Amino acid sequence: MSTRHERRRFRHEASGALLTYLVDVDDPLDVHPLLQRAARYWFDCLSKAQHRECVTCGVWMSGKKYVGALLLTTPAIIKPTTASVIGICRECWLVRDLSLEAIERKATEVLQAVVPNGRFEPQDSR
Repeated sequence: MSTRHERRRFRHEASGALLTYLVDVDDPLDVHPLLQRAARYWFDCLSKAQHRECVTCGVWMSGKKYVGALLLTTPAIIKPTTASVIGICRECWLVRDLSLEAIERKATEVLQAVVPNGRFEPQDSR
């Protein structure tokens, strides 16, 4: 999400529940155009001055080669128009092989700021 208006719309649409998709950086998102666009935009921003942090360890990811997975979220509504992206570095995803519980715990901390006391429902990206 890039603008204040988009962030506000995401919070409004989310209002209580988010659908979450944890995907490997190489997983195709062809069947989910909204998620595909959000991931593409997130990766495009890596090449700019604004770098992204790994949600689990806090390391800066300055290029796609440093990203192992993405946690994509959409509001739990019938036809969401917004999505957010959280990155997990390659080190945490592949080398440290963090458990899903550890990743979920860290991601929940971040998502609680967007949807206080919200529910986060895992979804299959395929």
